Amino acid sequence: MHASQVYRKYLMWGLYALLFLLVLLVQDVTLARQRFFGAKLNLLPMTVALIAMHLGHEVGGLFGLLAGVFWCLTGASDGSAAIFTWTVIGIAAGFVCDAVLVRRFLPALGLSALALLFHEGVVFFLNLLLAGAAFSMGLWVLVTVGLSLLACPVLYLLCRAIGKVGG
Repeated sequence: MHASQVYRKYLMWGLYALLFLLVLLVQDVTLARQRFFGAKLNLLPMTVALIAMHLGHEVGGLFGLLAGVFWCLTGASDGSAAIFTWTVIGIAAGFVCDAVLVRRFLPALGLSALALLFHEGVVFFLNLLLAGAAFSMGLWVLVTVGLSLLACPVLYLLCRAIGKVGG
């Protein structure tokens, strides 16, 4: 690798980390206080899936693991589940895009929906088993997934643009 290629890879990783931090900031500062139809939006699993889609399964899984650990260290209520779910999301999204799908918007939308369903479903079942949450709160999972997908086009375009930086 030439020095310019190494610089571009570092720049790409820095921009992906900056995008993740920006989404985390928007979610925690503005969206955490708002409820839409009784559910809160969750953009972070979708961001991990979209980044892993462009990076591949090995690097995407590493990014999901690091993002999950960072999210857990921030003191989030679903942080411990995020370590597991985001690692699985990163590996699965990268593998599916490497093996089956092309890196376009419609597959990204589908992968984002599956990532959100997986993460929110695991968090819901953990709350159901450990915290005694009501089973009727499962409808909020579907509302969260549906409303969170509205941000997918913007995040997809940002991830694609950052992916072009790295080559």
